[in-house]
Amino acid sequence: MNAIPGDNQIPTCHRGLENLDEEHDYWIDEVDGDLPKDLQGTFFRNGPGRQRIGEMPYGHWFDGDGMICAFTFDSGRVHFKNRYVRTPKYLAETAQQAICYRGFGTQIPGGLRKNLLKMPANPANTSLIHHGGHLLALNEGGRPWAVDPGSLNTLGEFSYDGGLTPGQVFSAHGKIHNRTGDYINFGAGVSGFGLKGPKPCLNLYRINPKGSLFQKAQLPLDSFPFCHDFAMSDRYAIFFLGSIVFGNMLPVVLGTKTISDQVNFDPSIAMRILVLDLETFELVRSFETDPGAMIHFGNAFEAGDEVIVDGMFQDNFAANDTLKDVFNPDGRFGGGHYYRYFLNLKTGASRAEKVVDTESEFPTFNPSVAGVRHRYTYTACSIDNGADSFFNGIAKVDFDGSADTLALPQGYYGSEPVFAPSTQVGGEDHGYLLEVVYNGFDHVSELQIHRAENINDCVCRLRLRHHVPHQFHGLFSNTVFDRGSRSELEAI
Repeated sequence: MNAIPGDNQIPTCHRGLENLDEEHDYWIDEVDGDLPKDLQGTFFRNGPGRQRIGEMPYGHWFDGDGMICAFTFDSGRVHFKNRYVRTPKYLAETAQQAICYRGFGTQIPGGLRKNLLKMPANPANTSLIHHGGHLLALNEGGRPWAVDPGSLNTLGEFSYDGGLTPGQVFSAHGKIHNRTGDYINFGAGVSGFGLKGPKPCLNLYRINPKGSLFQKAQLPLDSFPFCHDFAMSDRYAIFFLGSIVFGNMLPVVLGTKTISDQVNFDPSIAMRILVLDLETFELVRSFETDPGAMIHFGNAFEAGDEVIVDGMFQDNFAANDTLKDVFNPDGRFGGGHYYRYFLNLKTGASRAEKVVDTESEFPTFNPSVAGVRHRYTYTACSIDNGADSFFNGIAKVDFDGSADTLALPQGYYGSEPVFAPSTQVGGEDHGYLLEVVYNGFDHVSELQIHRAENINDCVCRLRLRHHVPHQFHGLFSNTVFDRGSRSELEAI
């Protein structure tokens, strides 16, 4: 067991990254507390389910194969199910028990001959969206993968009936626009070729509530961005192009380096902020601010001439070294800091302020207030309690900067807290936070349900029969999907 040095032998987070190769399907029968009667629906999560194939670890956390978990709340009980997304990478490597595809930080064994001109695979392992009748597993290294929301069987790569053409990638962090119900997403792309080579751009996509991709546009850029997420208010899409940049990509193409090897933080590069009109996808205003990077965003809204944006700011990319070697017991998975940006579209002025001092990541909020003035944001935090190798707490942050913080016991490690609304009418925080927690002592995971009005009130803990490897992102749907259903399309 990996443990913090010393006599107390508190386990670190690292064993929680070991594979979960088995796929489960059962009702959770070990329940501590009372399951809320006003919680109904399905809690989905996505993330790498394995970091090794055979005896060989992947070269980066981002390269583990996507595994979707579903916690279904139905008639006073909770059902758990997990399934891997059957991408070509997953199928081939499972069959051969060996690395067969390149990744963000993984090379195929065998040197240059095996890696030359081979692009990284899409492991479908980062996030999910349920929109337009489709549950999609997302990773910005390719197109989405459709999954049946009841059985979690893989239906196949998804292109919106050809709307996503070959080579057009789809971000893991699209957003549903509250007023229209449209789903807005983006992906890095190429708009053409010039004397200096490929012309970088952002491809922009708009999908209506029926699931049809009906609007596309391209935003020209000066260089290829490391752009994982964006913010969205009612009228604008806001992109932060930060100081995490790609170096020379020729060695990646030639197979001698990985993308991870060529990504670095350059403190001489200012962060650019691009504000786009959501109706036309045209640039409204750009801003330049201090060097830094924004990996994940909270809410954004408009107030007079200003657009106000919440997000997690980082002034380095040291975390990449940890992500390359996830089983290193000295590695620490840290976060950024919660910042708020004020962008004046009339004058061009901008300012930023730190909201709370706690090291934080994975900001979430009640989706009903997306794009409008909100009060509460929930974050995963790293709290210095002697066992903070991974996120070990939750914060509920008021817009005014005050915060309630819950620290997990030493040896327990959390994840992105997802808001699930109560079925009863109430205020913005009338609901629950769903938090998957890894117990490093027993090598098992549990789903904790905290009352959002008071995050220190853990009303229920549902203990699984196994661990769930640390995952990235999730969503809650108020729909109870048929556990036994199968789509008309057979699983791959």
